[in-house]
Amino acid sequence: MYLLRKAILTIVQTMIVLIQPVVAFAAISADVGRATESSYVLADSIGYGLHLDNLEARLQAKLGGPARISYDGSRSITTPGSQIKKSALQSVDLDKEYIAGASVIIIILGMEQQEVSFADSQKELLRKLKGIAPNAKYYWVDIAATISTSVAGWNARNKIIYDNADKLGYTVISRYKAIFGPDADPLNIPPGKNFPGWISEPGYSGPGNIHGLYSELSRAIIAALYASDASAPCGKTANRPSYIIGDSIAYGLYRDRLGVKLQEMLGGVARFNYDGGRSITTPGNQIKMSALESIDIDRDFISKAKVIIIILGTNQMEDSFAESQPELLQKLKNIAPYAKYYWVDIGATISNDVPGWNARNKIIYDNAGKLGYTVISRYKAIFGPDVDPLNITPGMNFPGQINEAGYASPGNVHGAIKPLTQAILDTISGVSAGAGGDANSAACAGGA
Repeated sequence: MYLLRKAILTIVQTMIVLIQPVVAFAAISADVGRATESSYVLADSIGYGLHLDNLEARLQAKLGGPARISYDGSRSITTPGSQIKKSALQSVDLDKEYIAGASVIIIILGMEQQEVSFADSQKELLRKLKGIAPNAKYYWVDIAATISTSVAGWNARNKIIYDNADKLGYTVISRYKAIFGPDADPLNIPPGKNFPGWISEPGYSGPGNIHGLYSELSRAIIAALYASDASAPCGKTANRPSYIIGDSIAYGLYRDRLGVKLQEMLGGVARFNYDGGRSITTPGNQIKMSALESIDIDRDFISKAKVIIIILGTNQMEDSFAESQPELLQKLKNIAPYAKYYWVDIGATISNDVPGWNARNKIIYDNAGKLGYTVISRYKAIFGPDVDPLNITPGMNFPGQINEAGYASPGNVHGAIKPLTQAILDTISGVSAGAGGDANSAACAGGA
């Protein structure tokens, strides 16, 4: 009944500026030194596919504790399914004792459009779960089915799932993007579009698919858990290595001891790879390597990193920054698919270069969602939260600085490093609520 396609995830491994020896890390094994955590998945028929794909074993390997999937074909939040004959709400009552000890709760519901009000039922379910497990991390998987006659309702439900994430305290894991790629829009599912390489699924009232490609979703779930780890400020029980790749601004951060501070916060090794005057594609002045070339050197360390910070774009030497940026991200994510990514915007003000920097900052901000990173604003760190990184003021000096020598026009490139160091630490720890900190990090401090 259920179509399965197995895919093997390979992670290649290989190393410049190092704070202390590298701690070994395996992508599918329990984190070293981590307290065991149990997980609970509440789902419809997609949960059965994940069970066949051994998601319980993957969760146990990741978290160290037991994993349980409660699934029932054709169930909704309020309506029983066809096997165990229990709605999701009823299953919560059955599994109450287990749920109380769960640290991670993943919900895969919404495909069966049987609730009187999905929005009200979703709130009711989360209220019930959080009454039992208030300190767990919550995840909700979006709808990826494409049966043409049901797509309009699924698009509407996905909008509710995404709109309610912050309000109800969960992170969305996109099955739709896991199947169709990072640029796919879960709010605009094309009716009847088949899963890649598949034909329409029989037994439904229109063309399209519902079941299958479970390995892709399993990987997306595990990746989301690793991304949550990478941004969590609490719990130094797990080693979370960090990798910083950049230009001369990264060198300033190295001198400001950002690596030491990241190591103190994340509990893992920090490594810098910087070169003055470099771009993504062009070598710099010291190690004579572009950012793309440096990734090849540092491949082993990058494969272990859980936090990756990119500080590139100031040196306008790429033929196309819009094309080089995705190339860099793709190369990094092939090596470290589970890492949490951050890109620092351009905060320089040399007047002749500002038009190009404004254009590059627009690309950096526009691509954040599509390419999967959080923007940390150097420009706001220097000039305050109300400034606009897409409208850098030409020639405006950094506070307390004069025009920087060696450039053909007024303004600054270097300096004001301490505010950027703090912005990076705040964003990764989740302190900066409106500037890129994520809900999972913030939950560490108060737990929701």
